[in-house]
Amino acid sequence: MSHPLELLIVETVQLGGSLVFIADQNPATLSQWQQPLVQDFAGEIPFVTRTAEDLLAQKYVTRPEDLVMFQSNQKSVLTSLDAILNGQRVLLGAEASSAESHQWDYAFADLSLHKWQLILQSLKAHWGQWSALQGLDGEHGAGCLFLDRDDVVVKNVPYNKDPEAVQLLPGICELINKAHAQSYWVALVTNQSGLGRGWISWSQYQSVHQRMMQLLAQQGAWIDDCEWSAFIDEAGSPRGRLLAGLRKPRNGMLLKVNNKLRVNMAKSVMVGDSASDLKAAFAAGVGRLYLLASEKTDKEIKSLQAHQAVYSHFKFTVLEKLSDLTL
Repeated sequence: MSHPLELLIVETVQLGGSLVFIADQNPATLSQWQQPLVQDFAGEIPFVTRTAEDLLAQKYVTRPEDLVMFQSNQKSVLTSLDAILNGQRVLLGAEASSAESHQWDYAFADLSLHKWQLILQSLKAHWGQWSALQGLDGEHGAGCLFLDRDDVVVKNVPYNKDPEAVQLLPGICELINKAHAQSYWVALVTNQSGLGRGWISWSQYQSVHQRMMQLLAQQGAWIDDCEWSAFIDEAGSPRGRLLAGLRKPRNGMLLKVNNKLRVNMAKSVMVGDSASDLKAAFAAGVGRLYLLASEKTDKEIKSLQAHQAVYSHFKFTVLEKLSDLTL
């Protein structure tokens, strides 16, 4: 790859990002800049065009994985977008002045439409020949203790809105502290359909969450990452319709944790009280799966055994109490 922009585009695709073109003050040749992406890559390089108005109104958002492309005459557009724009910013066809340098991640002053077309031709010729993304030394070395919330960390109070009703389960602080002492990450992954149904407000959820964290802190325990899913089929609020892939038994929450903490999934542990907890962890590659005993254990075991009939290497252990778990 002879031009650094080629590598940037490849890495954007590898990370699951898109090229984002800004429509405002854009040259009439914008369609010509996009035409090779349509003709030569057949969707392999995803791209979109957005207006500053739509981005400011948050009808759409950009992501850290995106590559946001600005033409030389669009410098002023960034001023309005600076505070809300995620993604790597690329200035095409102009230098960034010293005063502007903090606004741009990359500036290619020599990039004309013709050179852009040559770059894409070169990229097409070498498409798919790149190496895997390189991480930092030691990434994905530590396992993670994944925990469900209700009836694992705290006593289950259905759709709890009251922080005073929060009670930690016996042994949870000791387990979390033991995990940290052995260099595990600790992450909470919890389905919260009450949010999606509109039965619990965000402030109520937050107050319950903060009370849980306060009680853990009183015993020297902490959680490194907390993920929640509001998705539910019969959603009563907009949030309940979004991100179905996060709700267990899908593995989205665990993958989000992995993206942030760089987890060694094979060394990791899941503790949940439902079959959906263990199914999600198995789908994410978690190595050890534990079902914490509760009044619904017999029902959950039947569901897990049915899963085992499909996936022969799916294995789980029933825990009578948290103190029985050896990391």
